[in-house]
Amino acid sequence: LILLDSLLQERTMLSLRGNISIFSPNKLNLPISQIGCSLHTSPVLKRRGAKKVRKISEEMRESMAKGPWYKKPTLVMTSPLGTTVHPVNKFESKEEDFLKEVDAKSCEDFPVDIEDPYSKVPKMCVLCPRKFKENIMPSYKNPKLLSQFVSPHTGHVYQAHITGLCSYMQEIVEREVDRSRVAGFMSTKVINPQYSQDPPLFNPNKPMKPNSL
Repeated sequence: LILLDSLLQERTMLSLRGNISIFSPNKLNLPISQIGCSLHTSPVLKRRGAKKVRKISEEMRESMAKGPWYKKPTLVMTSPLGTTVHPVNKFESKEEDFLKEVDAKSCEDFPVDIEDPYSKVPKMCVLCPRKFKENIMPSYKNPKLLSQFVSPHTGHVYQAHITGLCSYMQEIVEREVDRSRVAGFMSTKVINPQYSQDPPLFNPNKPMKPNSL
């Protein structure tokens, strides 16, 4: 549509130039708007004509140039404020001393940085590395340490509710006990065959039983 509109305007201008060249200015002295040829591409635009000019009086123009009624000119300070003599506070030093004294006495009421007395003690197992300065890590080469977590009667490793170890350390102890036995540092306890068929009186892995009462 834009291309068609531009082509029509160009064609109209060419035809207008051809019509004007026929008439000489002495014989026909008319404006272009009164000539039969028009620059509009549609009859609607032709009937509408040019944009209407708004007629405004001079007083209206002056009032519009001033701006809206609520907009007032900015105030410009012209008085020499720098040379104005202001009164001096005679009690300035006393006020400063009083404020310093208040600050010194109020420092006693500040909260003291202490540890939280209601904080719970973090749970640490027997072999926790945070409990000792030296890191005690169970190893298969240390059978004296590993034998403390092994039952001397059955040869089984005590469970975590008896040893008090965390799940991480409990797994390491069980693994190192097996490695120590394979390497020959620890002996493997086996029940005498003549007692293997006896009914178990209690579970040695869970000696603590809940009280029914």
